[in-house]
Amino acid sequence: MLKKPFLVIAIGAVLAGAGLVYGLNQSGGTNPIGSLVSKSGVDLPIKLARDIDATKGASTRGMDILRELDDTFATISAAASAGVVSISSPSGGSGSGFVYRSDGWIITNDHVVGGAKEVDVALPDGRTVKGRVILAEDDQIDLAIVKVEANNLSALPLADSRNVRVGEFAIAVGSPFGLDDTVTVGHVSALGRGSVVADPRLGGSRGYSGLIQTDAPINPGNSGGPLLDIDGEVIGVNSTIVSTTQASAGIGFSIPSNVVRAVADELIANGKFDRGVLGAYIRELTAFEKSDLKVNGGAYVEGVEESGPTAQAGLQKNDVITSFNGKTLENELELRVALYKSSPGDQVNIDYVRDGKKKSASLKLEAPVRQQLTRQMPETGNPFGNFQPQTPNMDVPVRLGVGLRLADPTVRSQFKLPSDVKGTVVYQVVAGSFADKVGVKVGDVLVELNGEPIKDVSEVGKILENVSWGDIVTVVVNRYEGGSTTRLTLTDRIG
Repeated sequence: MLKKPFLVIAIGAVLAGAGLVYGLNQSGGTNPIGSLVSKSGVDLPIKLARDIDATKGASTRGMDILRELDDTFATISAAASAGVVSISSPSGGSGSGFVYRSDGWIITNDHVVGGAKEVDVALPDGRTVKGRVILAEDDQIDLAIVKVEANNLSALPLADSRNVRVGEFAIAVGSPFGLDDTVTVGHVSALGRGSVVADPRLGGSRGYSGLIQTDAPINPGNSGGPLLDIDGEVIGVNSTIVSTTQASAGIGFSIPSNVVRAVADELIANGKFDRGVLGAYIRELTAFEKSDLKVNGGAYVEGVEESGPTAQAGLQKNDVITSFNGKTLENELELRVALYKSSPGDQVNIDYVRDGKKKSASLKLEAPVRQQLTRQMPETGNPFGNFQPQTPNMDVPVRLGVGLRLADPTVRSQFKLPSDVKGTVVYQVVAGSFADKVGVKVGDVLVELNGEPIKDVSEVGKILENVSWGDIVTVVVNRYEGGSTTRLTLTDRIG
């Protein structure tokens, strides 16, 4: 597998934007939205005007800048709302989306539309129409396309996410908690985040890479909606959050627009999505590693799969892949996007650096190993669409309420576990579940369940087949904190 997560977290017509950007660059001038009135000429309250007059030009210029910024946010919000939709499916999934092409192509998250073939799409003009769903069917690609029979829709332009910088403004638009046309503002707070997130509807976990982190408030129902820059262009698709309450804690994540473009264009053109994999675990380089390894950028190889393409081509752990088919790679995400645009069986050329020396290799890409997508309904509260807290369903098999992943170099790095740790690692704990109640934490290693040793994720389900709701259940976990290991035995009645 290629994907390298780092952090566990709890989810068209370009011309339409040309006028918007032009209008925003004019001081109180051309307005791309006819009904929106600029506020740059509004009189100030008398007292405030006197205060400004007392300080002469400096404060006046400051207020002019604030007025222009205020006008910019309002203009962007109006333009974006004209291209943002609300989506709901019969299975109960709901969220947001936005118009990618004016002829009816809409982008959203896979986890919003779930396994639905058809969804209801509420358009900005008040109409609700049926939409045909095309899924990426890939647990690493939380994106989907919805086609509606409508024309002349207001498409939102996609930015080049390579140009996104930490600290710049970020504007999220969507339908949090079902509240349409909600706009929140913040900043880009980090780049290059990775994650593994349990999705109850998928019956497994999703992997994310290269995410844009923002403090613009994102809540359940925002999923699938756009994250915009100050030019009104889409820099990402809002997908998930870090939160203990399933509501905004000021840390949200968006799939970068360059990933969105690569996936959406293929889904529209071919009706399906595939990608090639290298058979390597890759991640972003730190500033120190760039200096230490004498590279300017690229993707760090943290491990290679035995007999995989990279292993066969001679690559090793600690190598840095610096170019793909002749294109220099600035970071890990650029390699991933290149692979999204490739297909299994493609012969590709890569350059890499080992011990300060440049090397080259040719290899044939493989198909990803995919988990089985069961598309089931969640057993408890849904952390992705509208927040719908529920009590455990006693009609379904017993579940601990954890997401588990087999320990590998990716997982050990993600949770800062010792290099010799094996077994199953907890990457998510469902709020209100048995695991949450007894105190299981993310990063714990599950050692035993009801006296049976656990070495593989599949063993948990087999043991639980003999457990009924209301039974006493005992789990044993190893917890690694502060350089020490603690073994905990946790017991309670399940359900």
